[in-house]
Amino acid sequence: MATVTSLPDAVIIHILSYLDYPRLVRCSRVCSRWHRLCYDPSLWKTLRIRPKHATKVAADTVARVVARRTNLISSINLTNCTGLKDESLKHISLNCPNLKKLYLNGCNLITDYGIFALARNCDALETVSIPLKNVSERALSNLVKNNSGLRKLYAYSIAVTENTIKVISSGCPELEKMIVYEASLEDDQKSYADVLTDQMMRLLANGCRKLRKLTLRYNQVLVSDRSLAALAKKCRKLESFVIDYCDKDGGITDFGVCTIAHLCRNLKCLNISNGVITDVSLIVIADQLPFLEDLSLEFSEITDVGVYALMNRCEKLARLIVHNSDSIETGITDNTACVIANYASDEFRSLGLGFADITDEGLKTICFNVELSFLSINGCSKLTYEGLKSCFCYLDCLWNLDISFTDIVGKDEQLLEIGNSLPCLETLDITDCFSVSQESVKAFKEKFPHCKVNM
Repeated sequence: MATVTSLPDAVIIHILSYLDYPRLVRCSRVCSRWHRLCYDPSLWKTLRIRPKHATKVAADTVARVVARRTNLISSINLTNCTGLKDESLKHISLNCPNLKKLYLNGCNLITDYGIFALARNCDALETVSIPLKNVSERALSNLVKNNSGLRKLYAYSIAVTENTIKVISSGCPELEKMIVYEASLEDDQKSYADVLTDQMMRLLANGCRKLRKLTLRYNQVLVSDRSLAALAKKCRKLESFVIDYCDKDGGITDFGVCTIAHLCRNLKCLNISNGVITDVSLIVIADQLPFLEDLSLEFSEITDVGVYALMNRCEKLARLIVHNSDSIETGITDNTACVIANYASDEFRSLGLGFADITDEGLKTICFNVELSFLSINGCSKLTYEGLKSCFCYLDCLWNLDISFTDIVGKDEQLLEIGNSLPCLETLDITDCFSVSQESVKAFKEKFPHCKVNM
């Protein structure tokens, strides 16, 4: 009768690949053959702490898992290991010299000390995810400077300053993805220290021409069409571009959006909020970017005309967020609802119509024809609770509902009815819904603890 020891090495290694690292170490003590197989390089390329164990990871856990210096480990994911400290990061840097990918999201005890140790000892990093509030621009710049092969970078805006971007621009020509998260500033931190400018955009465009995905979220965004045009001319491989809450006085207009649409023909995701953007942009986007999948133009000046042009041409569109404008007499109406109902693709799942003039009938037309998982009707003053209620039977897969800045919910029992009628709901946004009482919100949270309520 065959036993496990009679199996070929390749088969045993495949079986061992299903074990986590502590179990691999224990199995390595079985015999000399198993010791050799348990330390096969293919099994030690990635160290990942499972989400359910992340909060249990103590400061000395990493030292036990990575007990000795090894050239095998190339990827470490310690996301949400809240107990991790600088000494653990220093230990990793000293014992994993060939580290290429490192994820530290949520490890908020890490400071500059740990990042400096990483910079000194690891110079082969290609992916770094350190959106940490205790990391400064000096530490991040040092890390970037010593890792010229960096391809993906995730960090907080407070650390990605003009000085940091100068280092990135001059030292990271292979950068393909950069995600900058907006930092939550402390009371002693000024918003002017967390700002995105035209100069920063131009520096990035000049030095990182291989960029494919770029997200820039800052407390202040003071950029204009000039920097968008520079980015479009230099970074023509862009597939995703996200920039939030631009200062309208700074000036992102149709010109900047149209330039990106003309020059970045691989674009699949475009999110720009608070620009002076009209139907002109949507018409150009529809003509130049027929394979666009995700478009968000919050606080824009869009009308039915632009939405029709977009939906008619962009057959792969899965997400659309557009806003009406008070400055336009006729903006987004039930005509848009009919267009979306008729032209939405099978992949279309997310819709946001901010401050639109759609009625209950228009909303019902959309929900009857499109299977939505995300619906934002914030500021849509013509909608009523009865109109929303009539759509419940079509929204059984809805995960996210945003009814902010409306009086749709006027009675306490209506909030509970939303929870009862939408079984998959995970997020409910009721910001500035003044008719919703604190008592009804409390009752909702108690009955539906799985659903996050934003107020």
